[in-house]
Amino acid sequence: MLLKFSFNYWSMRILCVFICFFTSLVFSQNTDSEQLDNNVFEQSLQNKSFHQLIKLYCQVRDSDSLQTEKVVTHIKGYLNSSNLKEAAGAYITIPNWENKKGNYEEAIALVKKGITLAKEIQNDSILYLGYLREGVFYYEHAENTLALEAYYKAYEIAKAKKNAKRIVYTSTNIALVKIQAYDTDGAIELLLESLEKITKDPTLTNSINKLNLYVNLCVAYIHKEDYKTATVYCNEGILQNKTINDPISQAHLLSAFAEIARYNKEFEKSYQLLDEAEKVIVNVNGKESMEAFLKLYRAKSYYDEKKFQKVVDELLELEKNKEHFTLQILSLQEMYYYLAQAYTALRNSENAMKYYQKGRQIDAESNKKRIALNAKIINKFGHEELKKEIDELEKTSKRNTSLYITGITVLVFVIIGLIFYYKKQQQKNKKRFNAVMLQLEEKRQQEKLRKGQVAMNKKIVATPKRVAENTQKHKKEAVAIDAKTEKILKNLEEFEEKELFLSQDSTLVEVAKKIQTNTTYLSKVINTHKEKSFTAYITDLRVEYAIERLSIDRKFRSFTIGAIAQEIGFKRSESFSKAFKLKTGLYPSYFIKELEKQ
Repeated sequence: MLLKFSFNYWSMRILCVFICFFTSLVFSQNTDSEQLDNNVFEQSLQNKSFHQLIKLYCQVRDSDSLQTEKVVTHIKGYLNSSNLKEAAGAYITIPNWENKKGNYEEAIALVKKGITLAKEIQNDSILYLGYLREGVFYYEHAENTLALEAYYKAYEIAKAKKNAKRIVYTSTNIALVKIQAYDTDGAIELLLESLEKITKDPTLTNSINKLNLYVNLCVAYIHKEDYKTATVYCNEGILQNKTINDPISQAHLLSAFAEIARYNKEFEKSYQLLDEAEKVIVNVNGKESMEAFLKLYRAKSYYDEKKFQKVVDELLELEKNKEHFTLQILSLQEMYYYLAQAYTALRNSENAMKYYQKGRQIDAESNKKRIALNAKIINKFGHEELKKEIDELEKTSKRNTSLYITGITVLVFVIIGLIFYYKKQQQKNKKRFNAVMLQLEEKRQQEKLRKGQVAMNKKIVATPKRVAENTQKHKKEAVAIDAKTEKILKNLEEFEEKELFLSQDSTLVEVAKKIQTNTTYLSKVINTHKEKSFTAYITDLRVEYAIERLSIDRKFRSFTIGAIAQEIGFKRSESFSKAFKLKTGLYPSYFIKELEKQ
C-alpha cells in the first residue's frame, strides 16, 4: 500500500526536474536564487523570462506556498504566449500546482491543453512530459486504466526516440500500475529490469530515481510476502538515502521495516519504527496520505496482537478522514476487512456486517477495474510488441513447419529407439543377474568341495580358495611356492576368512603389518598368485562379500547403498557402485531389486 504514495510523491518531484532540465535546453539565460521578502520577490518576477520562472518554481514549490503561488501566477501569463513552445511548457507546469491545491479536474484540463499544443508544434519532449504528468494525476486519483493509457503513450515516444532514461522511468511507472492489477510479479520484473539497466549505465538515472526504485522494490516484495528479499532492497534504499536525506523515502523504508517486524511478531519494534516514521514526516507538506498508511500498518500490528479495540479506533479515524487524501482500492479493501474482522472479534455483529459489506462492495469494484486494467496492460502495453512478434512468426512459420515435422519424426524414432534400447538393456541386465547368481552357486559348491578335501587329507596343502579359482581359470600349471610365499598365502587365507578386508583401514601398509611381511613382497605375491593389484584384490573381496551377503541377508538388503558401502569398507557409495558395476555389469540397486523379486 505504501507503493502508491511513494510513486505519487516521486513522480511529481521528478517530473519537475524533467521540466527544469528541458527548459534549460531550450533557453540559456541565467537566474538569481537570492531570498527576497514577498514584495521585493513579487517585483523581481516582472522581468524574469519563462525559463527563469520555471526554474524558480522548482526551487520554491516545496518550501514556500505563498511565493510559489506568485510564481505560478506569472507562469500563467505565458498560457496565451505567441511562442507555442512556452505556452505548452506553461500548460504542463501549472497543473502540478493546481493538483497540489486539490483542483484535480482543473489540473487534468490544463495538461490536456498542453498535450494538444505539443502535438501541434510536434515537440515530442513536451508531449512526453505531458503524457507522463497526465498519468501521474490519473494514478494519484486511482484512475489506473487512464493512467496506464497515458504512460503507454509516453513510453511509445521514449521508445521511438530511443531515449533510454525515459524508457526506464516510464517502465517504472507502468510497474506500479501492475501492482494495482494484482500483477506483483510483473511489476517486480519491470522494476528489476530498470534497476539492471541503471546499474550497467548509471547515467540513465539520478540518485532520486534510483532511491525510488529501491523503495518500490522493497514494498513490492512485501506485497508478495517475500520479506527476506524486501529487507535487501530496504537496506539498499537506506544507504541510497544517506546522501539524499529525503524524509518521505525514509518514512516509507521505516514503514516497510515495521511491516517486516510485524511479520516476525516483533510488535514493539514495529510500533517504534512507525513512531519514527511519523516524526520524520512531521514537517513535510502533503504528508496526509503517508500518515494514513502508517495508521493502516499500525492497525494491522494491533490486530495481530489481538488488540481489536485499538484496531477499530485507528481505522475509524482513518475512515473518517479518508476524504482528505487518496486511498487506492487495495488499501480501502484492507481497511474495511480489518474493521470487519476486529468487530467480529469484539462480538459486534452489526458493525462487522456493515464493514464486511463495504469490503465486498470495494472488492466487486476492484474486480471490474482489475479486469479492465489487465486487458489494457495486454492490449496497450504488450499489444504492439506482441503484434510484431506474431507477424514475424507468420513470415517464418511455413519454413519452420517442415522443420517441426522433421523434428517430431526424429523425436518419435528417438523415443522408439530408447524404448527398444531400454528393453534390450533390461534383458542384458537380467542375463547378467542370472550369471552372477549361477557363479555364486558354483562358488558355494567349490567351497564345500575344498573344505571336504581339507578334512579328508590335512596333509594336502590347501591352496586358498580364490587362488584355486583363479588357477582353474587362468593357470595351466601350479606355480612353485617357496616357504615364505606359502606363509604369506596362508596368512592371506586367514585374512580372508576373518573378513578383515571389510575394514576401511585395509591399506597395503596395514595388511602387510597384519600378515607380517613388507609391502613390496606382499604386492608381488598378490600380483603373481592372485593375478591382480592389491587394490583390485581388496575391492574384489569386498564386492564378492557384498554379493554373498545380499543374497542371504534380507535385512542387509534394506540398507541404503551408502550404508552398505560403509559396512563393507568403502568410504563412498559411488566407489562401491562403480566397483560392483565393473565386476557384475550391474548396479547394486538393480541387483537388490532383482533379489527382492525372488
